[in-house]
Amino acid sequence: MPDLTKPALAWTLPWDADWVTSVAWVGRSRRLAAANNLGGVLLWDIPDRPGGDAPKPIRRLDGHTNCVSKLLSTPDGSLLLSASYDHTVRLWNPTAEPTGAAETLILNARAIADAERRKSNGARVPPPIPAEVRLVRESRAFSGHREWVVNLSLTRDGRTAVSGDDGGHVLVWDTTTATVRTRWQVKGWAYGVGVSPDGRQACVGERLPLVFDSGRHAALKLWDATTGAVVRDLSADFRGQHFAAAAYSNDGSVLAVGRGGESDGNGPNVTLLDPTGAKKPRPLTPGHLNGVTDLAFHPDGKHLASCGRDTVVRVWDVEAGRLVSEVGRPRGGQFKDWIHAVSWSADGAWLAAADMAGAVQVWHFPG
Repeated sequence: MPDLTKPALAWTLPWDADWVTSVAWVGRSRRLAAANNLGGVLLWDIPDRPGGDAPKPIRRLDGHTNCVSKLLSTPDGSLLLSASYDHTVRLWNPTAEPTGAAETLILNARAIADAERRKSNGARVPPPIPAEVRLVRESRAFSGHREWVVNLSLTRDGRTAVSGDDGGHVLVWDTTTATVRTRWQVKGWAYGVGVSPDGRQACVGERLPLVFDSGRHAALKLWDATTGAVVRDLSADFRGQHFAAAAYSNDGSVLAVGRGGESDGNGPNVTLLDPTGAKKPRPLTPGHLNGVTDLAFHPDGKHLASCGRDTVVRVWDVEAGRLVSEVGRPRGGQFKDWIHAVSWSADGAWLAAADMAGAVQVWHFPG
């Protein structure tokens, strides 16, 4: 069992073309996927042990034309899903053979360009960090949305997806056939989306973005994912708050929700709920300095990772409701490089974080 109290940064994987917006380990493999604000998707093969130079990407998945908001892998690693603002969710074979010759990608191109502009003021131009990547174009597109797809969740077997868009459409669909089973409409963006492991319940946090997220419209509801009917409306318990993230525990007994937004403060913004309503909500403290962006349960089902606009990842003991460890450090406020997303490896010893600064942070927990 990994010791989750002792995180150590293994590598910072540079990719500064734009914000890195999502990250996912592929099945039980050592393959790691990350995506960015431009719609790019890269794959790395991560060594078994930390140390040495940062590994470089080996594949580029070509197809999206706008920001990738979420990456998820099926548990068996046979399918990688990427939700995007280009109105699609693409389904990739992460082991597909590449097409064409390798291309050279400069992983720190923006840093070089910025230094070149400031060279007259004494800025040092860093050497380029090249990577030879092979192109993969093979994918299928789920085209059930007509608006930005802002969130995505998978059942434990990976056969059912729930996706939400900024038009308020929530779709439950089959990942094998890419056909819709159920759909419903909410008032705001379907922003924080989670589905229970068995696919029977979905959580949707609604948000109507306004200047500084003034809270004119926000809602948190639990839905019957098979019928599209509301099971519980929790909005009154969280008045004026919108939720950017939702995740069910491995056995479905706990639902974690993360409050988004841009308001300062370190009050509780990760809350543990009982999906049946039998137990009272449990807020986790200390909260992130600013809004939460993503939540991910550890494979052991007993721990939860949360990340947000304060550039810190927190690891929580779910049963005790206490903080186990902090990964990373604050960088000076919510506009100093958010952590957009986190993902645990299948063995629970590695945590990857998508960094707004243009990098993927890979952390190791010793066994």
